[in-house]
Amino acid sequence: MTAAGGAASVEAPAARWYAVWTRSQCEPKVEEGLRQRAFEVFLPRIRVPSRRRDRRVVLEQPLFPGYLFLRFVPSREAYVRATTADGLVRILGERWDRLHPIPDGQVESVRRLVTGANDARAVPWIHVGDRVRVVAGPLAGMEGFVREWRARRATFVVGIDLLRRGVGVEIDASILQRAA
Repeated sequence: MTAAGGAASVEAPAARWYAVWTRSQCEPKVEEGLRQRAFEVFLPRIRVPSRRRDRRVVLEQPLFPGYLFLRFVPSREAYVRATTADGLVRILGERWDRLHPIPDGQVESVRRLVTGANDARAVPWIHVGDRVRVVAGPLAGMEGFVREWRARRATFVVGIDLLRRGVGVEIDASILQRAA
């Protein structure tokens, strides 16, 4: 009972977004399987130009390969119903009652970017100071660190520790990946 004499109300938990990890190239299959189970699903896709033998085509590919977003109220029953979708590896978190939610604003921002911008693309999650590897171009295979990051360009530096000196070059940030 509340102070006003009415019954205390218990709010039902709200639906939240969660990241779903899928098998390689199974994102559309998992998306369809979850929709058939009446879940709200978001698979962000981007248009990527591709070259075929005789022509150029534009393909729709997942923005985050291996992942999609699922919105639901976690319960043991809902978790089991979702995780039985063919191609689904797991929902990110420790277990059904300790999943890692994604803020609604982040998912909505991704949705707005992929639907409203023609050049939306995934970018590496790299910060100034991170150790990186070049994955394409004439410097492919080299490792160094990021000294600066500006407008899709990064200053890639290879250092000589003993001399405490380095040499840097500005390159397209899209060809960098975090080194192990």
